[in-house]
Amino acid sequence: MTWFLYTLIKASALSWLAWVLLEAARRLFFHPLSSIPGPRLAALTWWYEFYYDAIKPGQYIFKIQDLHKEYGPILRITPDEIHINDVGFLDTVYAPHSVPRNKYEAKLKSLRMPGGVGTTADYKLHKIRRNSLAPFFSKKNILSLEGLIAKKVDQLCGVVEAHAFKGTPANLSDLFFAFSNDVTTNFLFSHQVNVLGDEKSAATLRHNSHNLLQGAHMNRHFPWIPDLMESLPQFITEKRVNKELVTIIEEKSNPVQKNEDHTRKKSVYEAVLDDPNLPDSQKALKRLEEEGSLLVLAGAESPASTLNIIFFHLLSNPNILTTLRAELKNVPSPAGWTELDKLPYLSAVIEEGNRLSFGVATRTSRIAPGPITYTPSHLDTSPTKISKAYIIPGGTPVSISTLSAHTASSVFPDPYNFDPNRWLGEEGRQRRKFQMAFSKGGRKCLGIELARAELCLVVAGLVQRFDMTLWETDVSDVAFQHEFVVAMPKLSSKGVQVLVKSAKE
Repeated sequence: MTWFLYTLIKASALSWLAWVLLEAARRLFFHPLSSIPGPRLAALTWWYEFYYDAIKPGQYIFKIQDLHKEYGPILRITPDEIHINDVGFLDTVYAPHSVPRNKYEAKLKSLRMPGGVGTTADYKLHKIRRNSLAPFFSKKNILSLEGLIAKKVDQLCGVVEAHAFKGTPANLSDLFFAFSNDVTTNFLFSHQVNVLGDEKSAATLRHNSHNLLQGAHMNRHFPWIPDLMESLPQFITEKRVNKELVTIIEEKSNPVQKNEDHTRKKSVYEAVLDDPNLPDSQKALKRLEEEGSLLVLAGAESPASTLNIIFFHLLSNPNILTTLRAELKNVPSPAGWTELDKLPYLSAVIEEGNRLSFGVATRTSRIAPGPITYTPSHLDTSPTKISKAYIIPGGTPVSISTLSAHTASSVFPDPYNFDPNRWLGEEGRQRRKFQMAFSKGGRKCLGIELARAELCLVVAGLVQRFDMTLWETDVSDVAFQHEFVVAMPKLSSKGVQVLVKSAKE
C-alpha cells in the first residue's frame, strides 16, 4: 500500500512538472502574443504582476512605465495582456459606442461587483444597463438637480467657516469625500444622507473606503479570500445601498401604504425599476446593490480626489490662485453652474485637477473581437523606438493606463507640473481628446456632468469665500504613489489639511 501511494504521488508530481514545462514553452514560444516585446517572466507567469501589485503594493503601474523605456511602446505585461504607451492609439483601444469592445473580466474582479455598469465585461449587456441610467446623468437632468449640490456646497462652506472661527485646521480630504458621498447618494436615492454633518464619520468613511480599495489586488489574485471575508460590496451595500434599495422596492410593492408626493422627482432607482426596456433579470436586488455600490464608491472617490489635487496646487501656487480669483470676480457669489461652466480658467483648473488625479488609475483593458494593428504614432514617447507594426490577435486585453496617457510628454510637457494654462485656447481644446480621467469611447463614465457640476461649485465657493494655507501637508500627501484601482498618495497621508480664514474684501 505504501509503495502504491508513493508511486501515485511520484507519477502525479512528474505529470504536474511535465504540464508546467509544456505550458511554459507554450507561453514563451507558441502563444499568440509570443512576438510582443516584454520581460520573459511577465510572459511566463502572473506571479510577476502579483509581486508588484501585492508584495510591493500598488507598484505594477509604475513598473510598466519603466519596462516601456526598455522594450518600447508595446509591451506584454502578463501571459495574456498587452499595455501600450502611445496616446496616438487611444481611440483604437477605447473605441466609440459603435465599435464593440468587451472589458477584461479578470481585471474586473478587483471590486467584485459584476452587476455594476462600470464592471460589466460584456459589451451588449453593458449597453442595456447603461441605457437605463444614462438619462439621469445627462447635463439637463443634473441642471435640474443643481439645488441639491448647491445646498451641500453651502453646508461644506459652513463647516470650513466653523474651522476659521475656531482657528482649528480643517481636513479638506475628509470633507470633500463626505460632500461627494452625500451628493451621489442623495442623487441616486432621493434620500438625505448627511455624512458631511459629522467630521468624525466623514474621516472614518474615507479611511474605510481607502482600506478596502487597498485590498483590490488581493481580491483579483486570490478571489477566494473575499468570498470568506465579506469584502467591499457587502460593506457598502449593507450599510447604505441595500437599505435604500429595499425601501424603494417595498414602497413600490405596497402602493396603498405609500403616501406618494407627486411633486417629488423620482429617485434614479425608482425610475430604473419602472423602466420597461430593462429586463426583469437586471432588476434583481443583488444586481442593483452591486450597481448602486459601485456608483456610490466612484461618485465619492473621483470628485474628492480631484478636489484634493486642485486645492493642494492652488495653495502651493499663489499665481494660479490669483489668476483664478481674478476670473471669479466677474461672477456673483454664489454663482450657478451655468455661469461657472463658461469660465475658461476655472475649466482649465478643473481639467488639470482631473488629469493629475488620474481617474481610474488601474489598467482598464478593452478586448476587440478581431485583430487590430498597432503602428507607433508620432506621439510615442518611448526612448526605445520600434519601426515595425504588430498585429494584436482578437480577444487580447489591451490597455493604455491613465498614468501613461496623462504623463505623455508629447501631449503634456512637464507632465507632473500643475499648469492650467495647458488647457487654454485651441491647443488646450485639442488636448482634451487625451483626457482619460473619465475614460473614453463607449465605456466613458456616466457621471461626468455630475462630477463637473460638483467641481465647479465647490472650487468657486471655497476660493471666493476663504483664504487657506496648507497645514502639515506636502506634495507626498497627494502625489500618485500607489495604484489601488484609484491613484493613492503615500499610505501614511492624512490628506490635505488647511488653516482657514475668511477671504479679504
